Amino acid sequence: MKKVENINLGGKKFTIDQDAYDELDSYLHSIEKKFSASSGVDDIVYDIETRLAELFEENQLGSSIITLEKVQKVKAIMGTPSDFSSHDEFYMHSDSEGNYAQKRLFRDPDDKVVAGVASGLTAYFGLGSPLLFRALFVAMAITGVGMLPYFLLWLFVPVAKTTSDKLSMYGEKINIETIAHSVEESLTDIKDTLEDLGKNLKNKMG
Repeated sequence: MKKVENINLGGKKFTIDQDAYDELDSYLHSIEKKFSASSGVDDIVYDIETRLAELFEENQLGSSIITLEKVQKVKAIMGTPSDFSSHDEFYMHSDSEGNYAQKRLFRDPDDKVVAGVASGLTAYFGLGSPLLFRALFVAMAITGVGMLPYFLLWLFVPVAKTTSDKLSMYGEKINIETIAHSVEESLTDIKDTLEDLGKNLKNKMG
């Protein structure tokens, strides 16, 4: 008989046996240690936990209890910090087997004019710029077709909230490497935006 624990992972509740709990706890601590010097360590760990929760939900067939075998399977998909010998190497995209997400249609919250519908369609179809879809929706409104298609997409297409969602939006590999890189890239973009705002404000006041 094995002891089981109830845990909250990425905002979702799971039941996990003791061996699996010890393995998962050690895995998450190794990830936290790997990114301890990053200002985005909390976001990185949380987004990785969210992806782990998604994978565990996908693999609940036959049993709702997370076992050691399931943890090891998920680790093989996500990769481990020890797979990479240095920080620079960790962020180099390799040709190793990875967990490529099935491309899904999302609304893009990071590149939107109204609701991110056009930029989401752009990502889904692999186009370079959302201008084509934006022009199409404007043309539809002007010619009398109306904005119903846009509003239906706004209503039924989810927004890409998590890092996994955003990687899935482009059909990219989802593992600890790409999640961490995406989080740090977002933080860099935010920092650059704030610095630009500060410079502009200083110039106006000066």
